Amino acid sequence: MSKFHPIRPSGPSAKESALRFSLLLLLSFLPALAPPAQAAPSIDQEYKTVLWPIAQRIHEFYFEELSPDTLMHAAARGLFAAMDPASEYEIDTDAMSASAPPRKILANRFTTLMQVAKNLDEQAFYHTPADTLIRFGIAGMMQILDPYSVHLEKRNLDNFNIQTQGKYGGLGFRIQVVRPDSAIAVWSLLHNDTPAARAGIKSGDLIVAIDGESTKELSAGDAADKMRGEPGTPVTLTLRRAGVDELFDLSIVREEVRMGSIAIDTLFPDSTGYIKLDRFQRNSSGELRDSLLKLRAQGMKRIILDLRGNGGGYLDEAVDIVDLFLPEERMVVFTAGRAFRDTTKYLTSKPALFADEPMVVLVNGQSASASEIVAGAIQDWDRGLVLGTSTVGKGSVQQVVPIDEYSELKLTMAAWHTPAGRSIDKRMRKDSTLVSDPSTIYTTLILGRTVRGGGGIAPDIKGTTRKGNRLWWQLSGFSSLNNQFFNYARQYQVTHPELSREFRADKKTLKEFRNFSAAREFDYVSEAEAHVHELEEVAQGDDFKELEKPIKNLIEKIDKVEESHWQENEELILWRLTYAILEKAYGVKQAEAYNVTVDPQIDEARAVLAVPADYEQWFQVEEIGVDSDDTVAQDDDEPDVQ
Repeated sequence: MSKFHPIRPSGPSAKESALRFSLLLLLSFLPALAPPAQAAPSIDQEYKTVLWPIAQRIHEFYFEELSPDTLMHAAARGLFAAMDPASEYEIDTDAMSASAPPRKILANRFTTLMQVAKNLDEQAFYHTPADTLIRFGIAGMMQILDPYSVHLEKRNLDNFNIQTQGKYGGLGFRIQVVRPDSAIAVWSLLHNDTPAARAGIKSGDLIVAIDGESTKELSAGDAADKMRGEPGTPVTLTLRRAGVDELFDLSIVREEVRMGSIAIDTLFPDSTGYIKLDRFQRNSSGELRDSLLKLRAQGMKRIILDLRGNGGGYLDEAVDIVDLFLPEERMVVFTAGRAFRDTTKYLTSKPALFADEPMVVLVNGQSASASEIVAGAIQDWDRGLVLGTSTVGKGSVQQVVPIDEYSELKLTMAAWHTPAGRSIDKRMRKDSTLVSDPSTIYTTLILGRTVRGGGGIAPDIKGTTRKGNRLWWQLSGFSSLNNQFFNYARQYQVTHPELSREFRADKKTLKEFRNFSAAREFDYVSEAEAHVHELEEVAQGDDFKELEKPIKNLIEKIDKVEESHWQENEELILWRLTYAILEKAYGVKQAEAYNVTVDPQIDEARAVLAVPADYEQWFQVEEIGVDSDDTVAQDDDEPDVQ
């Protein structure tokens, strides 16, 4: 671990020595005559093209002003994190000049840091490659920023661009590692017009090799890297498919794959239009507008906009979406950086296309950023109701700053505030002048209802959530990656050729699923059983023989309790089986079409919208989100099932 030992240089070269670092003797050096492990220009280039530009951008644009000393020390800690644990350093910034302009001081401090990096590169006994060393320095700076400021290199940059631009060069399916097969699973196809779908890939296929290279030791990220590439280039996948005895190859030509923003839109018989928006990417507002116009042409009288699980995206798309529902010149959001010195207001600019339809916005604990901007604006202007559970609380704005050909810096440059003036952020530095005190009271802009900041968007109506116990999570393979639903669903159509789109899992399906899982050696271990097994491990030997019978009796009683867990989860398991089997056989849209008919929060939203008096009554509640049960629900150890 790095240590700081402030020293003051003396003698005629004090000024120069104040700028240099002092490596303690605990850092092992090569002999003086030994050549450097890596040529100096390499570390120079990495420093000048990556680390130094990042430091400049942070110092100039980060929403909270950071001193040059703070940035330099953070980078130095990062550099030394790459060294052996005995390595330490000393930098006495008190002895350095602090009277120059901030940019010059920054250059001065990072000149010192450059000398640190060069000496580590040239003389450290345990050599670290220059690019790795510099990235440790960058990581040190990132650690003192908020969680949403990140340095994006190749893979993460590709993933970020996919989420925001909605396109990439690839095949068009989602993947996941599955055990015990040690293969890459085709988890779901994005849609039916992807290169993979046209080539014959099916959801549920197992990819055992990519261009002849086994996937056995690959992570999902590594596999994705191998399958993405330049449009027009081929890739060969070796597949294992349910109902097919032998492995087989499929060659697919990569294309620019486009992902839509809308997961599903539908009109219920009661004239309620439902739209699930998955992301805020380029033209999401246009896609939403087109879906709403289509539903209106079919007779839509009410709107449910589902933002659950939507982690956000482009701010301007969020503003354009709110523009569909609010009149002209209404505040949607304003951003403030560097303690409100830089403020930008975003207003609606066109007459609302959908100004009058009663409206409910669905949110949950995965709704973030742009989703919260939309929900916050609808709530603050009393335009509609928000239903669900409290949102993430990501009240900051990031912008992407190019660094070099292979990397970009996603940097938090401002905090955003709802039209009523509240910041809903949970995770920015709490000493920030831009973060609302949760005790501060704000009011909605039409009806004057009380709302609060600091903890995400609290819903007007607390929604019912699906909850699963320990059995559910083990069946889903969240820790083991051995997902019983996936494995059962991928072979279901083979063993049940009579399957149709109207399929619904029932008790017979559940019994078959349990037998299937048992044959795959699935063994549910409740928390109580886990503790008993721990007791058995400890209670070994003759001294504990008298405990054998009581432990056996206890296990028998636990088995009965565990059977009750199957009964408690029956409705949830049947829902998941139906969804998984329909998705594997007919695609995500068919599964979503089923899901909207049984989703408890959609049912609750429809019920509120169906009775005008009930809908209006919720706007008479004086303060939003004050039910103490809401807080308990958010602190529940069991996360909501998605």
